[in-house]
Amino acid sequence: MRSVALLDGGLGQEIYRRAREVSSPLWSVAVMLEQPEVVSSVHEDFIRAGARTLSLNTYAATPTRLLEQGMLDQLEAIHHQAFTVLEKAIEAAGVDVDIAGCLGPLVGSYQIQPDRSFEDLKKEYDTLARLQSRADVLLIETMTNTLEARAACAAAQASGKPFGVAFRMEKDGKLKSGESLEEAVAAVESYEPTAVMLNCCDPEVLTSAMPRLAGLYPVVGGYANAFKTVEPMARGRSVDVLEARIDISPSAHTEHVRHWLADGARVVGGCCEITPTHIRHLADSLADEFTFIRFSQLPGQD
Repeated sequence: MRSVALLDGGLGQEIYRRAREVSSPLWSVAVMLEQPEVVSSVHEDFIRAGARTLSLNTYAATPTRLLEQGMLDQLEAIHHQAFTVLEKAIEAAGVDVDIAGCLGPLVGSYQIQPDRSFEDLKKEYDTLARLQSRADVLLIETMTNTLEARAACAAAQASGKPFGVAFRMEKDGKLKSGESLEEAVAAVESYEPTAVMLNCCDPEVLTSAMPRLAGLYPVVGGYANAFKTVEPMARGRSVDVLEARIDISPSAHTEHVRHWLADGARVVGGCCEITPTHIRHLADSLADEFTFIRFSQLPGQD
């Protein structure tokens, strides 16, 4: 059977949804500081659902975003807490999984490009990679421009860990920056990521793009969101205003994943609003056709 790396789902959104009376620009990181048991529970549910690579809950914990909230002095403590709650979940589940460090957009999701130099961006990503040095792999996620993606890839490559880079495509088939999928892959391929992926797109966008992506890089994948639209957040509003699509049921999500796998994907999972129930349905439905592995077990890794 073909081996496929199975990621978790929409970690941050699932944590935020379960939290009690927490509303913050730091999203699931704020929940972790107040209700760490919620984060451990979500991690454990994704592991028990079948995910074999689990992301740290650090997506919003960049130096830039913490500085804006007057919390930069908590940067190291937040990353330590993220490892603690995930390791607690792994121990409870008793399953061998990868811990994936998270290198997301430094300023915020769905933006065009920070007005910063490559060197400045790389310095911040180097800091994040250092704080996540205990991770097994690194996932660069929701990249909307090649400058930020290249800076993150440079930091990830320097860490010596297996890493993947995932771009977000708009409905027009391009990045928010206006760059094409072909330009995006070309910009990062010299860093030799383990996989090049698409994430946090509409599932239909990802389904349409996967055949193109598979022709551009040896190992590819994708994990879509289930938001109705992200435009309010792209315009600076909080995640609280975003709504889930009720039509992306676990079975509907699995059917999209079937298309991605048929078109060559080797890494799949879910992004925002894809729950442990979605991941369990995917893992159970495809168990006779695929062997689900950790990201670090993909071709080319030791």
